[in-house]
Amino acid sequence: MVKTQIQLEEWQYEALKKVSQRTSRSMSDFIREGVSLLLKKGSKQTHTPLEDLAGKYHPIPSEDLKAHDRNWAESIR
Repeated sequence: MVKTQIQLEEWQYEALKKVSQRTSRSMSDFIREGVSLLLKKGSKQTHTPLEDLAGKYHPIPSEDLKAHDRNWAESIR
């Protein structure tokens, strides 16, 4: 393990301390578990294939675009 230092909001610290005392688990254990859950959740994110977006959006007439968007649209044509 690697030792590190973090700062918590006061309310986070107090809530974590209470849960830690109530469950007889260390605050560090809860923090490690939370980091693991966050990292697992992030690794499961999937990207929407472009094919799924096809037909979902319709072009806007260039006269309805703001000037900077109109210039960009014209530059990619």
